[in-house]
Amino acid sequence: MENHAFSRRTFLKMAAGTAVGAALFSMPALSLAKGEGKTLSKQSLTPVPYGQIPADAQACAKASKLISRNYAYILDQARQLQDGWLRDTVCTMIQHPTPTFMAEYTSSPSISLLYAKLAAAGLIDTAKMDKDHLLPPYTGKVQPFMTAPGSGYGSHHPYPGGLATHVSANVHITQGIIHTYEDVFCYDVHRDIALAGQLLHDIMKPFVFQWQPDGSSLKEYTIAGQGAHHVLSIAESMYRSLPPEEVVAQACAHGAPNDAKGEADVVSWLKAAAIIAQKDPVAYGVLNKMGNGLPAPHHQEGYIVHLGDHDWVLSSPAGQKTSALLKKIAVQQYGMSDSDSQGAKFNYFKNYAESQLSCMYLNMLQAEPDGENLVAQAVAKVIIK
Repeated sequence: MENHAFSRRTFLKMAAGTAVGAALFSMPALSLAKGEGKTLSKQSLTPVPYGQIPADAQACAKASKLISRNYAYILDQARQLQDGWLRDTVCTMIQHPTPTFMAEYTSSPSISLLYAKLAAAGLIDTAKMDKDHLLPPYTGKVQPFMTAPGSGYGSHHPYPGGLATHVSANVHITQGIIHTYEDVFCYDVHRDIALAGQLLHDIMKPFVFQWQPDGSSLKEYTIAGQGAHHVLSIAESMYRSLPPEEVVAQACAHGAPNDAKGEADVVSWLKAAAIIAQKDPVAYGVLNKMGNGLPAPHHQEGYIVHLGDHDWVLSSPAGQKTSALLKKIAVQQYGMSDSDSQGAKFNYFKNYAESQLSCMYLNMLQAEPDGENLVAQAVAKVIIK
Protein backbone atom coordinates (compact mmCIF):
# COMPACT_ATOMS: atom_id res chain seq x y z
CA MET A 1 0.00 0.00 0.00
CA GLU A 2 1.23 3.44 -0.82
CA ASN A 3 1.97 5.87 2.00
CA HIS A 4 -0.25 8.95 1.66
CA ALA A 5 -0.19 11.90 4.05
CA PHE A 6 -3.96 12.41 4.32
CA SER A 7 -5.76 9.83 6.45
CA ARG A 8 -8.66 7.95 4.98
CA ARG A 9 -10.97 9.62 7.46
CA THR A 10 -9.77 13.08 6.43
CA PHE A 11 -10.27 12.37 2.76
CA LEU A 12 -13.71 10.86 3.19
CA LYS A 13 -14.84 13.84 5.27
CA MET A 14 -13.68 16.18 2.52
CA ALA A 15 -15.30 14.04 -0.16
CA ALA A 16 -18.70 13.71 1.51
CA GLY A 17 -21.44 15.50 -0.35
CA THR A 18 -19.21 16.54 -3.25
CA ALA A 19 -18.51 15.29 -6.73
CA VAL A 20 -15.37 13.67 -5.32
CA GLY A 21 -17.40 11.18 -3.36
CA ALA A 22 -19.74 10.65 -6.28
CA ALA A 23 -16.87 9.98 -8.66
CA LEU A 24 -15.21 7.57 -6.25
CA PHE A 25 -18.17 5.50 -5.17
CA SER A 26 -20.61 5.57 -8.12
CA MET A 27 -20.50 2.49 -10.34
CA PRO A 28 -22.46 3.27 -13.54
CA ALA A 29 -21.45 0.01 -15.21
CA LEU A 30 -23.38 -2.05 -12.66
CA SER A 31 -27.10 -2.76 -12.55
CA LEU A 32 -29.37 -4.99 -10.50
CA ALA A 33 -31.19 -7.57 -12.60
CA LYS A 34 -33.98 -9.27 -10.66
CA GLY A 35 -33.27 -12.93 -10.08
CA GLU A 36 -29.78 -12.70 -11.52
CA GLY A 37 -27.93 -10.66 -8.90
CA LYS A 38 -25.59 -7.89 -9.94
CA THR A 39 -24.56 -7.93 -13.60
CA LEU A 40 -22.17 -5.94 -15.73
CA SER A 41 -24.57 -4.00 -17.91
CA LYS A 42 -21.96 -2.03 -19.88
CA GLN A 43 -19.19 -4.58 -19.87
CA SER A 44 -18.50 -7.07 -22.62
CA LEU A 45 -16.63 -10.13 -21.37
CA THR A 46 -14.19 -12.53 -23.04
CA PRO A 47 -14.70 -16.00 -21.53
CA VAL A 48 -11.99 -18.65 -21.66
CA PRO A 49 -12.04 -22.35 -20.70
CA TYR A 50 -10.40 -23.11 -17.37
CA GLY A 51 -7.75 -25.23 -19.05
CA GLN A 52 -6.84 -22.43 -21.47
CA ILE A 53 -6.25 -19.53 -19.08
CA PRO A 54 -3.29 -17.54 -20.45
CA ALA A 55 -0.10 -17.73 -18.42
CA ASP A 56 1.00 -14.46 -20.04
CA ALA A 57 -0.27 -11.60 -17.88
CA GLN A 58 -0.11 -9.14 -20.77
CA ALA A 59 -2.42 -11.39 -22.79
CA CYS A 60 -4.99 -11.17 -19.97
CA ALA A 61 -5.03 -7.37 -20.18
CA LYS A 62 -5.26 -7.37 -23.96
CA ALA A 63 -8.28 -9.71 -23.80
CA SER A 64 -10.19 -7.37 -21.46
CA LYS A 65 -12.73 -4.87 -22.77
CA LEU A 66 -12.72 -3.30 -19.29
CA ILE A 67 -9.03 -2.50 -19.61
CA SER A 68 -9.16 -1.29 -23.21
CA ARG A 69 -12.11 1.00 -22.43
CA ASN A 70 -10.33 2.64 -19.50
CA TYR A 71 -7.06 2.95 -21.38
CA ALA A 72 -8.93 4.68 -24.20
CA TYR A 73 -10.44 7.10 -21.68
CA ILE A 74 -6.98 7.94 -20.31
CA LEU A 75 -5.65 8.70 -23.78
CA ASP A 76 -8.74 10.77 -24.57
CA GLN A 77 -8.18 12.86 -21.44
CA ALA A 78 -4.52 13.35 -22.35
CA ARG A 79 -5.50 14.51 -25.83
CA GLN A 80 -7.74 17.19 -24.32
CA LEU A 81 -4.87 19.02 -22.61
CA GLN A 82 -4.81 22.54 -24.00
CA ASP A 83 -1.06 23.17 -24.12
CA GLY A 84 0.18 21.55 -27.31
CA TRP A 85 3.67 20.55 -26.14
CA LEU A 86 2.39 19.22 -22.83
CA ARG A 87 -0.39 17.32 -24.59
CA ASP A 88 2.00 15.69 -27.05
CA THR A 89 4.50 14.78 -24.35
CA VAL A 90 1.91 13.28 -22.00
CA CYS A 91 0.35 11.27 -24.85
CA THR A 92 3.76 9.98 -25.88
CA MET A 93 4.61 8.95 -22.31
CA ILE A 94 1.33 7.05 -21.93
CA GLN A 95 1.65 5.32 -25.30
CA HIS A 96 5.35 4.58 -24.75
CA PRO A 97 6.17 4.56 -21.00
CA THR A 98 9.88 4.16 -21.62
CA PRO A 99 12.19 5.21 -18.76
CA THR A 100 14.30 7.55 -20.87
CA PHE A 101 16.38 8.48 -17.80
CA MET A 102 17.85 4.96 -18.00
CA ALA A 103 20.06 6.28 -20.79
CA GLU A 104 22.19 7.61 -17.91
CA TYR A 105 22.45 4.19 -16.23
CA THR A 106 23.69 1.73 -18.82
CA SER A 107 26.64 0.49 -16.78
CA SER A 108 27.28 -0.87 -13.31
CA PRO A 109 29.57 2.07 -12.35
CA SER A 110 26.86 4.62 -13.22
CA ILE A 111 24.31 2.76 -11.08
CA SER A 112 26.83 2.47 -8.25
CA LEU A 113 27.40 6.23 -8.37
CA LEU A 114 23.65 6.87 -8.28
CA TYR A 115 23.30 4.49 -5.34
CA ALA A 116 26.06 6.33 -3.48
CA LYS A 117 24.49 9.74 -4.12
CA LEU A 118 21.07 8.66 -2.90
CA ALA A 119 22.61 6.99 0.15
CA ALA A 120 24.67 10.08 0.99
CA ALA A 121 21.52 12.19 0.84
CA GLY A 122 19.71 9.79 3.18
CA LEU A 123 17.18 8.91 0.48
CA ILE A 124 17.63 5.13 0.50
CA ASP A 125 18.13 2.59 3.27
CA THR A 126 21.24 0.63 2.35
CA ALA A 127 20.38 -2.00 4.96
CA LYS A 128 17.19 -2.85 3.06
CA MET A 129 18.27 -2.40 -0.56
CA ASP A 130 21.53 -3.11 -2.33
CA LYS A 131 22.79 -1.52 -5.54
CA ASP A 132 21.46 -4.33 -7.71
CA HIS A 133 17.87 -3.61 -6.66
CA LEU A 134 17.96 0.17 -6.91
CA LEU A 135 16.57 0.16 -10.46
CA PRO A 136 14.40 -2.52 -12.09
CA PRO A 137 15.92 -4.68 -14.83
CA TYR A 138 15.97 -2.87 -18.17
CA THR A 139 16.59 -4.25 -21.64
CA GLY A 140 15.66 -1.14 -23.61
CA LYS A 141 11.90 -1.53 -23.60
CA VAL A 142 9.06 -2.00 -21.14
CA GLN A 143 5.56 -3.43 -21.26
CA PRO A 144 2.73 -1.18 -22.50
CA PHE A 145 0.89 1.05 -20.04
CA MET A 146 -2.28 -0.95 -20.75
CA THR A 147 -0.92 -4.27 -19.46
CA ALA A 148 0.73 -3.10 -16.22
CA PRO A 149 -0.79 -3.76 -12.79
CA GLY A 150 -2.09 -0.90 -10.69
CA SER A 151 0.28 -1.73 -7.84
CA GLY A 152 2.28 -4.54 -6.29
CA TYR A 153 0.81 -8.02 -6.08
CA GLY A 154 -1.39 -7.74 -2.99
CA SER A 155 -2.41 -4.09 -3.10
CA HIS A 156 -4.78 -2.05 -5.28
CA HIS A 157 -5.68 -3.22 -8.80
CA PRO A 158 -2.83 -5.78 -8.89
CA TYR A 159 -4.18 -7.52 -11.99
CA PRO A 160 -3.01 -7.12 -15.61
CA GLY A 161 -4.34 -3.77 -16.82
CA GLY A 162 -4.98 -2.59 -13.28
CA LEU A 163 -2.93 0.52 -13.97
CA ALA A 164 -5.47 1.60 -16.58
CA THR A 165 -8.42 1.20 -14.21
CA HIS A 166 -6.52 2.87 -11.35
CA VAL A 167 -5.46 5.92 -13.36
CA SER A 168 -8.86 6.14 -15.04
CA ALA A 169 -10.60 6.16 -11.65
CA ASN A 170 -8.21 8.82 -10.33
CA VAL A 171 -8.65 11.02 -13.39
CA HIS A 172 -12.43 10.75 -12.97
CA ILE A 173 -12.03 11.82 -9.34
CA THR A 174 -9.71 14.68 -10.32
CA GLN A 175 -12.21 15.87 -12.92
CA GLY A 176 -14.87 15.74 -10.21
CA ILE A 177 -12.80 17.98 -7.92
CA ILE A 178 -12.12 20.45 -10.73
CA HIS A 179 -15.83 20.65 -11.57
CA THR A 180 -16.69 20.98 -7.88
CA TYR A 181 -14.48 24.05 -7.54
CA GLU A 182 -16.01 25.50 -10.69
CA ASP A 183 -19.56 24.91 -9.45
CA VAL A 184 -19.12 25.78 -5.77
CA PHE A 185 -16.43 28.45 -5.72
CA CYS A 186 -16.81 29.83 -9.27
CA TYR A 187 -13.18 29.65 -10.36
CA ASP A 188 -11.00 27.50 -12.57
CA VAL A 189 -7.80 25.81 -11.46
CA HIS A 190 -4.96 25.15 -13.89
CA ARG A 191 -6.68 22.14 -15.45
CA ASP A 192 -3.75 21.09 -17.64
CA ILE A 193 -1.41 20.88 -14.65
CA ALA A 194 -3.83 18.96 -12.45
CA LEU A 195 -4.79 16.48 -15.16
CA ALA A 196 -1.25 15.99 -16.46
CA GLY A 197 -0.04 15.39 -12.90
CA GLN A 198 -2.71 12.75 -12.37
CA LEU A 199 -2.23 11.12 -15.76
CA LEU A 200 1.51 10.73 -15.16
CA HIS A 201 1.61 10.06 -11.43
CA ASP A 202 2.22 6.31 -11.97
CA ILE A 203 3.86 6.43 -15.38
CA MET A 204 6.78 4.21 -14.31
CA LYS A 205 4.65 1.35 -13.00
CA PRO A 206 5.03 -0.51 -16.32
CA PHE A 207 8.79 -0.38 -15.65
CA VAL A 208 8.68 -1.20 -11.94
CA PHE A 209 5.95 -3.86 -11.84
CA GLN A 210 7.27 -6.20 -14.50
CA TRP A 211 5.31 -9.44 -14.88
CA GLN A 212 7.11 -12.59 -13.76
CA PRO A 213 6.76 -16.11 -15.20
CA ASP A 214 4.67 -17.25 -12.21
CA GLY A 215 2.05 -14.55 -12.90
CA SER A 216 3.11 -12.25 -10.07
CA SER A 217 4.74 -8.85 -10.54
CA LEU A 218 8.28 -7.82 -9.67
CA LYS A 219 8.89 -6.83 -6.05
CA GLU A 220 9.10 -3.06 -5.53
CA TYR A 221 11.79 -1.45 -3.38
CA THR A 222 11.72 1.90 -1.60
CA ILE A 223 13.26 5.26 -2.49
CA ALA A 224 12.81 8.28 -0.20
CA GLY A 225 10.31 6.42 1.93
CA GLN A 226 8.00 5.58 -0.99
CA GLY A 227 7.57 2.76 -3.43
CA ALA A 228 10.22 3.33 -6.09
CA HIS A 229 7.62 3.86 -8.83
CA HIS A 230 6.68 7.23 -7.35
CA VAL A 231 10.15 8.75 -7.41
CA LEU A 232 10.99 7.13 -10.75
CA SER A 233 7.80 8.58 -12.27
CA ILE A 234 8.78 12.07 -11.07
CA ALA A 235 12.31 11.51 -12.37
CA GLU A 236 10.99 10.59 -15.80
CA SER A 237 8.89 13.76 -15.98
CA MET A 238 11.91 15.82 -14.97
CA TYR A 239 14.18 14.05 -17.44
CA ARG A 240 11.69 14.88 -20.21
CA SER A 241 11.68 18.53 -19.01
CA LEU A 242 7.99 18.80 -18.18
CA PRO A 243 6.94 22.12 -16.59
CA PRO A 244 8.02 22.46 -12.95
CA GLU A 245 4.41 23.13 -11.93
CA GLU A 246 3.41 19.75 -13.37
CA VAL A 247 6.33 17.98 -11.70
CA VAL A 248 5.45 19.42 -8.28
CA ALA A 249 1.77 18.58 -8.73
CA GLN A 250 2.68 15.03 -9.78
CA ALA A 251 4.98 14.66 -6.78
CA CYS A 252 2.10 15.60 -4.47
CA ALA A 253 0.11 12.51 -5.52
CA HIS A 254 1.41 10.63 -2.49
CA GLY A 255 1.27 13.47 0.00
CA ALA A 256 0.03 17.04 0.26
CA PRO A 257 2.28 19.81 1.63
CA ASN A 258 -0.37 20.77 4.17
CA ASP A 259 2.11 20.90 7.08
CA ALA A 260 5.87 20.89 7.63
CA LYS A 261 6.20 17.11 7.51
CA GLY A 262 3.99 16.81 4.46
CA GLU A 263 6.06 19.37 2.60
CA ALA A 264 9.31 17.73 3.71
CA ASP A 265 8.11 14.42 2.30
CA VAL A 266 7.32 15.95 -1.10
CA VAL A 267 10.68 17.74 -1.06
CA SER A 268 12.50 14.44 -0.42
CA TRP A 269 10.76 12.78 -3.38
CA LEU A 270 11.68 15.69 -5.62
CA LYS A 271 15.29 15.64 -4.43
CA ALA A 272 15.59 11.91 -5.10
CA ALA A 273 13.98 12.28 -8.52
CA ALA A 274 16.30 15.16 -9.38
CA ILE A 275 19.35 13.07 -8.50
CA ILE A 276 18.11 10.26 -10.74
CA ALA A 277 17.20 12.65 -13.57
CA GLN A 278 20.52 14.49 -13.07
CA LYS A 279 18.79 17.85 -12.68
CA ASP A 280 19.32 20.72 -10.24
CA PRO A 281 15.93 20.90 -8.46
CA VAL A 282 16.36 24.58 -7.56
CA ALA A 283 17.35 25.65 -11.07
CA TYR A 284 14.57 23.44 -12.45
CA GLY A 285 12.06 25.32 -10.31
CA VAL A 286 10.61 22.49 -8.23
CA LEU A 287 12.26 23.64 -4.98
CA ASN A 288 12.66 27.09 -3.47
CA LYS A 289 15.92 29.04 -3.63
CA MET A 290 17.08 27.51 -0.35
CA GLY A 291 16.41 24.00 -1.67
CA ASN A 292 14.53 23.08 1.49
CA GLY A 293 10.90 23.63 0.48
CA LEU A 294 8.48 23.91 -2.40
CA PRO A 295 8.12 27.17 -4.31
CA ALA A 296 5.78 29.43 -2.34
CA PRO A 297 2.94 30.08 -2.28
CA HIS A 298 1.77 26.56 -3.03
CA HIS A 299 -0.43 26.02 -6.05
CA GLN A 300 -3.70 24.15 -5.52
CA GLU A 301 -3.10 21.65 -8.31
CA GLY A 302 -0.76 19.54 -6.14
CA TYR A 303 -3.46 19.17 -3.51
CA ILE A 304 -5.97 18.25 -6.21
CA VAL A 305 -3.68 15.56 -7.62
CA HIS A 306 -3.22 14.21 -4.10
CA LEU A 307 -6.96 14.09 -3.44
CA GLY A 308 -7.53 12.53 -6.86
CA ASP A 309 -5.08 9.73 -6.10
CA HIS A 310 -7.34 8.23 -3.44
CA ASP A 311 -8.82 5.36 -5.40
CA TRP A 312 -6.55 3.18 -3.24
CA VAL A 313 -8.66 3.87 -0.11
CA LEU A 314 -11.27 1.43 -1.38
CA SER A 315 -9.38 -0.55 -4.01
CA SER A 316 -6.59 -1.79 -1.71
CA PRO A 317 -8.85 -3.64 0.74
CA ALA A 318 -11.08 -4.67 -2.17
CA GLY A 319 -8.11 -6.31 -3.87
CA GLN A 320 -7.00 -8.14 -0.75
CA LYS A 321 -10.49 -9.49 0.04
CA THR A 322 -11.12 -10.47 -3.57
CA SER A 323 -7.87 -12.42 -3.76
CA ALA A 324 -8.76 -14.48 -0.70
CA LEU A 325 -12.23 -15.27 -2.04
CA LEU A 326 -10.93 -16.17 -5.51
CA LYS A 327 -8.55 -18.64 -3.91
CA LYS A 328 -11.49 -20.30 -2.16
CA ILE A 329 -13.49 -20.41 -5.40
CA ALA A 330 -10.54 -21.84 -7.35
CA VAL A 331 -10.26 -24.73 -4.91
CA GLN A 332 -13.95 -25.41 -4.33
CA GLN A 333 -15.41 -24.67 -7.76
CA TYR A 334 -12.56 -25.50 -10.15
CA GLY A 335 -10.83 -28.31 -8.30
CA MET A 336 -7.53 -26.50 -7.86
CA SER A 337 -5.32 -28.20 -5.28
CA ASP A 338 -4.27 -26.37 -2.14
CA SER A 339 -0.65 -26.35 -3.32
CA ASP A 340 -1.63 -24.96 -6.75
CA SER A 341 -3.62 -22.23 -5.04
CA GLN A 342 -0.37 -20.93 -3.52
CA GLY A 343 1.53 -20.44 -6.76
CA ALA A 344 1.54 -19.78 -10.48
CA LYS A 345 -1.61 -21.71 -11.37
CA PHE A 346 -3.71 -19.58 -9.03
CA ASN A 347 -1.97 -16.39 -10.14
CA TYR A 348 -2.98 -17.09 -13.75
CA PHE A 349 -6.57 -17.77 -12.63
CA LYS A 350 -6.65 -14.62 -10.51
CA ASN A 351 -5.08 -12.43 -13.21
CA TYR A 352 -7.63 -13.42 -15.82
CA ALA A 353 -10.69 -13.16 -13.57
CA GLU A 354 -9.68 -9.77 -12.16
CA SER A 355 -8.63 -8.27 -15.49
CA GLN A 356 -12.05 -9.16 -16.89
CA LEU A 357 -14.18 -8.22 -13.88
CA SER A 358 -12.01 -6.01 -11.61
CA CYS A 359 -11.49 -6.41 -7.88
CA MET A 360 -13.87 -3.52 -7.33
CA TYR A 361 -16.85 -5.26 -8.92
CA LEU A 362 -16.12 -8.57 -7.25
CA ASN A 363 -15.71 -6.89 -3.87
CA MET A 364 -19.05 -5.14 -4.30
CA LEU A 365 -20.70 -8.49 -5.09
CA GLN A 366 -19.06 -10.10 -2.07
CA ALA A 367 -20.87 -7.74 0.29
CA GLU A 368 -24.31 -8.55 -1.16
CA PRO A 369 -26.59 -11.25 0.30
CA ASP A 370 -25.23 -14.62 -0.89
CA GLY A 371 -22.17 -12.68 -1.98
CA GLU A 372 -19.76 -15.59 -2.31
CA ASN A 373 -22.14 -17.34 -4.68
CA LEU A 374 -22.56 -14.17 -6.72
CA VAL A 375 -18.79 -13.83 -7.08
CA ALA A 376 -18.54 -17.48 -8.15
CA GLN A 377 -21.26 -16.90 -10.75
CA ALA A 378 -19.44 -13.84 -12.08
CA VAL A 379 -16.15 -15.72 -12.34
CA ALA A 380 -17.92 -18.59 -14.14
CA LYS A 381 -18.89 -16.13 -16.88
CA VAL A 382 -15.24 -15.47 -17.72
CA ILE A 383 -13.56 -18.75 -16.72
CA ILE A 384 -15.63 -21.66 -17.99
CA LYS A 385 -15.46 -24.84 -15.94
